[in-house]
Amino acid sequence: MIRAVVFDLGQVLASPPDIHSHPAGLLGVATDDFAAGYWTGRQAYDEGGSDADYWGPLLSGLGLAPDAESVALLAGTDATIWTRIRPEAERLLADVAATGLVTGLLSNAPVPLGAAIEAAPWRRHLDRVYVSALIGSAKPKRAIYDHAAADLGVPPAAIAFVDDRPENVEGALAAGWTAHLWQDDADTRAWLTELGVLAER
Repeated sequence: MIRAVVFDLGQVLASPPDIHSHPAGLLGVATDDFAAGYWTGRQAYDEGGSDADYWGPLLSGLGLAPDAESVALLAGTDATIWTRIRPEAERLLADVAATGLVTGLLSNAPVPLGAAIEAAPWRRHLDRVYVSALIGSAKPKRAIYDHAAADLGVPPAAIAFVDDRPENVEGALAAGWTAHLWQDDADTRAWLTELGVLAER
């Protein structure tokens, strides 16, 4: 029996179309050039690396000075963009929360995004938030799943987890969780209905 439902953030709840174009516009550079460096070093950033260590090289690669003001601008902008979740995703969160089951978020995310999540209006639908940078481990490493399961206080098999990356779903399954690869909001709702978490509409 499922006792907790845990969601990933990126793509599963939030699919921002301007994750590259908006900050590129602020910097006055081409979106493709910004996007080319965006994921470089992101794993280390998501595991607790500093804003300067992540955004500094990206700025330098664009021929811009990696000054503190620019680093802070990018870190804040990035966090704000990723916390704009889709309306249907928020409805799904609210519906799951209304069941009385424990709800959670497990996200590979840097410290600024963790702070933005805590301040987001949809945070009220979540009982627990697990941010990789604050844990010091990121999906698909086993440690982050074990950390979350221990904190949730339920058997791993009783945790329903949704993520858009196959390797993260595989990591959850290896940790004993009940996991599903995200396709879209309707598919997630259907899966949770099949598990008995949600009632048929």
